[in-house]
Parts: sequence; structure tokens; C-alpha cells
Amino acid sequence: MELLRADARRWRALMAARCFSVSIHHPVGRTHAVNAGWEALWRAPAEAFLQLNYNMLEDPQLVENGIMPHVERFFRGEEVAIPPISYDTDLVEELTGKRGGAVWVCSFGVPVRDAGDGFEGVLFQFAVPEAAEIQHKYEALIEDQRALQASLEARNRELEETVRVIAAQRDAIQAMSVPVIRVADGVLCLPIVGMIDDARASALLERLLEAIAAQQAAQVLLDITGVPALDARAAAQLVGAASAARLLGASCTLVGVSPALAQTLVELGVDLGGLDTAATLAEGLTRALAARRGAAQRSAAVAAQRSATVAARAPERGERGEAHRPAALPRGEAHRPAALPRGEAHRPAALPRGEAPSRKR
Repeated sequence: MELLRADARRWRALMAARCFSVSIHHPVGRTHAVNAGWEALWRAPAEAFLQLNYNMLEDPQLVENGIMPHVERFFRGEEVAIPPISYDTDLVEELTGKRGGAVWVCSFGVPVRDAGDGFEGVLFQFAVPEAAEIQHKYEALIEDQRALQASLEARNRELEETVRVIAAQRDAIQAMSVPVIRVADGVLCLPIVGMIDDARASALLERLLEAIAAQQAAQVLLDITGVPALDARAAAQLVGAASAARLLGASCTLVGVSPALAQTLVELGVDLGGLDTAATLAEGLTRALAARRGAAQRSAAVAAQRSATVAARAPERGERGEAHRPAALPRGEAHRPAALPRGEAHRPAALPRGEAPSRKR
């Protein structure tokens, strides 16, 4: 009896406490007892609430807050610790008559079993005032993160646009740094200004070959007047460009070789591979135009000689091709021997006297 009295005292102390809420529930979800702390927490009269048909398993706020799986485990007879949630009693008209408000609560559920298989669910709840501040800070942090994400995305777009503009400017500068100029029919000039590195040499070769193929050029002038220094690697790249141009049928002339560059090439022992050179662009252009005129004159002479040869051979082919043929007969007439006079039959010619016709054995 003393043990029972001790348990009863403890239970009455829990039910009388106002610092936390105690509510007792049937396994089907309905509430049939609450303590004074429940009234203080939810700011609602206990007697009026117990007469309502409130069921935790049917509360839509618990579904929206995402804790319904914990509640369902509680009503299956399991101990549960429910995460803190914000519960607004104003949304439950039957609970407070819209006199309550939103409360942050933390909940723990414990099943109390009877002698049989039945049980009651005891739910302990207490307010967490600091949770509201934490929630506000969390929401502010989320908003800051969204703003930061939007700012980063905008900054990334700006950077992408800047990179695109820089790439376009680089391509334009690269195209301007390797210009291919058509100075005459079949003659191209490639003025080079500045140092020649690997990237620029690759662009130079690409644009030069494209221009030769597009314009069917036969003469190319590589003007290095604006190149301050030329090392062995750059000289080898120029020789490679000239070799590639020759494969397309164009001859290259290196113009604008200054005395300093010539001395450097000699000291480095650079072999220009038989590449034609000229002191100035004017000299190189004069040679190229002279070569073009000479090629045009030779082509015209060869064409004239070929035309004269063809014209001279035409009568001979005509005479050789004509054979002796009889005159053509009128249409419908066949070739037949001449008619004999009337009364004369066709007989063989007379033999000389004394000769008899021989018989074939």
C-alpha cells in the first residue's frame, strides 16, 4: 500500500505541475485526460477541450509539420521523441475558439500498459521559447543563402559573359595579329609584327594555308619587318610555314630581314631551307609580280603554241581520214550491170584460135 501511495503521489504531482503538459490518450488517438500544465501551455480550458472529438491521428497540422509518422508510432505503443514543432492553436477552432496562438513545443510519448494487452499513451510536452528565435534565425539564414545563391548565379553569368567577350577579343586580336593581305592577283602578303610564339605560329600557318587555298595564290610574301627578334624555333616555324605553302603550289619569300636578324640567324646556324629572301617588301613585291608576269607570258606562249599545233594537224587528219568511195547512187537504186542489146545473150569472151578451154581436174 505504501508503494501504491508513493506512485499515486508522484502521479498527482505530475498532473498538478504547470511547467509542462501531460495528456493521456486512447490508442485510437482521442484525449481523455490533461493536467494543469496543458491548460497553461495551450491557453485553453481542459474541461471544454475534453468534451470535443479531437483526434491527434487526424490533425492536419501534424501532417504538414512532418511528425505524423512519430505520432503513429506513439499510438502503436512505442516510446517516441517528437522533434520541436510550431503548433498554431488558432487553426483549430474547436480547441481554443481562436484564442490561442502559435507555440513551439517539444514532445515525448510513453505507453502505459495495463494487465492485459491494452495501453494508454502519455504525452509530455513543454514549451521551447528559444525555438522561435532559432526558427527566425534559421529562416533568415535560408533567405540569406538564397540571396547569396542568386548573387553567385548573377556573378557567374557576368563572369561567363566577360569570358566570352575576352575570348572574342582574343580571337579578334589574334586575327589582326596575323593578317593575310591580297596585294595582287595570286600574290599574298603576311605582315608579322611582334614576337612569334607557338600559339601565334600555329595561327599564322592556319590562316596562311586557308588564304592560299581560297585565293589560289602562287606567291606569298612573309614580311618580318616588325619582328624585333627571331630565335631558332621561330625561324624553324617560318620555314615550316613556307614548306606547307609549297605543298599547296605557292612559293614564299621572306622579306624585311634586318641586319641584326640576319646576324642572329647566322650565329644560330639556322638553315632557311632554300627559302627565298628579300631586303624590303618593295623588292619582294617586285619579284613576285615579275614572276607572275613571267608565268602568265609562259602560259600564253604555251597556249598559243598548242593552238597552232592543233590547227596545223587538222588538215592532215582530214586527208588521212578520207578514202576513195564510189559516187553515191540515188535513193532506191541498187547497183546492177549495164543492159545488153536485144537478142544478145551473155556469153564468155571468145578464146584465141587453136586454144581450147581447159578443164579443172
